[in-house]
Amino acid sequence: MDQTAAVPAASSLSLKRRSLFLGIGTTALMAGMGLSIATAAPSSAGAPSTAFVEISRFVTGSHLDDASAVGRAWEQLVKLDADFPDAVQKLSDAIKQAQLASMAAFMASPLAKNDALTKTASTIVSAFYLGFTGTPVAHRATDDTGFVTFAGALMWRPTIDNTVIPTFARGGTDYWVQPPAGIPVPKGPQGQPEWQGSASSPKSSKA
Repeated sequence: MDQTAAVPAASSLSLKRRSLFLGIGTTALMAGMGLSIATAAPSSAGAPSTAFVEISRFVTGSHLDDASAVGRAWEQLVKLDADFPDAVQKLSDAIKQAQLASMAAFMASPLAKNDALTKTASTIVSAFYLGFTGTPVAHRATDDTGFVTFAGALMWRPTIDNTVIPTFARGGTDYWVQPPAGIPVPKGPQGQPEWQGSASSPKSSKA
């Protein structure tokens, strides 16, 4: 047996196994996040166009420094509408020709009466403001929505000083075990002792 040939073969097998495990892990993660495989699959859109990056910053009034989020938004919007790149370029050309400096200036200009331009601008704003593309459909396992960003969604920014962005167990482990301050500890079901909380809770009164 050719030992030299066996080494690349073993290496190739190892890489294939690693790719398989990564694929399984990614699939489980997406399932847990409620994202369909089709939604998160790579698209053929390629890197975001310069016009898209510039227009996204223009219409949102934000630097949008998260390149990954910008890339996801671009891929998914192109997937939803094959004509989206052309629409973005038309919006970019119109804004440059009108020499507009802000979205406020756009809304005050005749361009705001152009339904196609306004629709493109609104689509981009929605993706970054809400943090997803597409339209959610209630009571369905799948729809055409696609993840863009969660913590980076622009909807959090107006009240960021007072808003805690929801995450899992943001109050710490077992934060939900004890009743809120001022609320009497509830009695357990008949035949069971009074609820004393969780033994693992740092605030537990259980002996």
